[in-house]
Amino acid sequence: MSTPQVMHCPDGHFCCVIFGIGPYIADYPEQVLLSSIIQSWCGRCVATPKNLNDPDGGAPQTQMLTDALVEELSPGVMWDEWGVDGNVKPFTNNFPRVDIYELLTPNILHQLVKGTFKDHLAEWVGKYLDHHHGKSRAKEILADIDRRIAAAPSFPGLQRFPNGRGFLQWTGNDSKALMKVYLPAIEGYIPDDVMRTFRAFFEFCYTVRKDVITEKTLADLDDALSRFHQYHKHSLVHYQSMIRTFGAPNGLCTSITESKHIKAVKQLWQHSSKYKVLSQILLTNQCLNKLAASRVDFEARGMLSRPHGGTHSNDSDNENNMEATLPAGPSNLEEVHANKDHNNAEGDNFNNDEDENTGIVHERPGLVYSDVKLALTPARKRAHTVLTLAVELGAPVLSNLLQRFLFNQLNTNNTISSVDVHLSDCPRFTGSLKVFHSATAVFVSPSDPSGIGGMRREQIHATPSWHCGPGHYDCIFVSTDDTLEGMLSMEIARVLCFFSFVFTNGQTYPCALIHWFDRLAEEPDNLMGMWMVTPSFLDDGSKNLAVVHIDSIVRGAHLLPIFGTEVVPEHINFHNSLDLYRGFYVNRFVDHHTFELAS
Repeated sequence: MSTPQVMHCPDGHFCCVIFGIGPYIADYPEQVLLSSIIQSWCGRCVATPKNLNDPDGGAPQTQMLTDALVEELSPGVMWDEWGVDGNVKPFTNNFPRVDIYELLTPNILHQLVKGTFKDHLAEWVGKYLDHHHGKSRAKEILADIDRRIAAAPSFPGLQRFPNGRGFLQWTGNDSKALMKVYLPAIEGYIPDDVMRTFRAFFEFCYTVRKDVITEKTLADLDDALSRFHQYHKHSLVHYQSMIRTFGAPNGLCTSITESKHIKAVKQLWQHSSKYKVLSQILLTNQCLNKLAASRVDFEARGMLSRPHGGTHSNDSDNENNMEATLPAGPSNLEEVHANKDHNNAEGDNFNNDEDENTGIVHERPGLVYSDVKLALTPARKRAHTVLTLAVELGAPVLSNLLQRFLFNQLNTNNTISSVDVHLSDCPRFTGSLKVFHSATAVFVSPSDPSGIGGMRREQIHATPSWHCGPGHYDCIFVSTDDTLEGMLSMEIARVLCFFSFVFTNGQTYPCALIHWFDRLAEEPDNLMGMWMVTPSFLDDGSKNLAVVHIDSIVRGAHLLPIFGTEVVPEHINFHNSLDLYRGFYVNRFVDHHTFELAS
């Protein structure tokens, strides 16, 4: 780090290079050990443990300051008044141009997800309920909160909590997944100020996770942090300065190395004989490395080709490898989904996890915003005409809706809408059609675990039987006004059926029969920060249905019931909660793309 080395640079020139140390990502116990500070003190400033949330509470901690304290003060005074252990020297003490205090960066996994949410906020709820309601009543309330969490509708990539918070080992993935559905689950049982604390913290977490951070993003970060510190004291004040110094974290944290630990140690331990495990693990890793190297060599020589449409695990952000990675672009993606849809159409019980409905796309196709396509294989044993499909779906107005859909499609340059013309003036379709159980949405989502091009894919389902169980009908964002932004440009709907047909002009129309949702207000709820919607019905009590082109579908939407103060009945679960409740929050915390989309 002091003697330059001559390096051949990518531009072809030779330069003298001096290597240094970049940001050091570590959990808090490791930061304590590295920086020789005392537990509960900050590793980046000299703020006292009782004043960690004050941005002006302490000057920056530096190695020069620590050296001066060692020379001037006794070890006891350093310990009590400065939070420094004078008997421990950082490993960077003799490194040139290195100050460990400047390199320590906040860790999203341990400081935000585990440290703040799990260890502080989640326990805060339990302590509040015990204090204000007593242990017996608090136990009943927590049981209902668990039922609310379990009643959250399924969504691609969303972990299921059949027993609520009752899992044996609370991992980082459990915490991240629980954050997505936690806010509506505690509504009505805790004060509004506590709700605002949770909302501010979630907004802080999702804002700091963005792939691109601008001055406006930093302002939003400060706003969320100030609202959080208004109700709860915690040390999160150094995130903005670290982002300015080292750039956007974009999910970079110790979960990456921990996921590697699962693949390299934990899974191998489970498959070992448990006798002299270390040698078995090392030998297995050695064999796996050789196999991986052989595969790369065989593929380079043309001796082996990657299976078409196969998937492999992604370890970058998910300790349980919940995300599926596609080796190629949309063509392979469609084929994989078509095979799944073909199996599901027959009601086969195939061993695919629900989490395989979302994943990473490594190649970025020429898409501006998002692209939705039906599965290649239509469902079998479904209706083949408009009349039989109307009977099957219980939607007698399907034929009329399809006529008005065709009028709009054939008169795209006409300012007159189909609602303004008589039904007899709309074209009529009497041919055959194909029904599909799913569609695939591919969209730009760089803040979520995505491929190099920032593309991500998810499946949208509309099937009468999911994994040989009840039906599965997903909700979606439908683009309705391109001149506006965010939720004002979209509406929420629920897909009842995907189908396609060929009209007399030879054009194929991929469509979706949807049930509209109405907004309960023209702005998000002031307390929850989420838009509220309700299923739309006509004056005669029938569902407000429509047929839309799948090009108008942006992506899937996740709705959470508005529980209020009501206790969740035992018969409500994630299969039927969308059918039984009449008010829903548009869950902006289900993933980072939705957070930006529905803000």
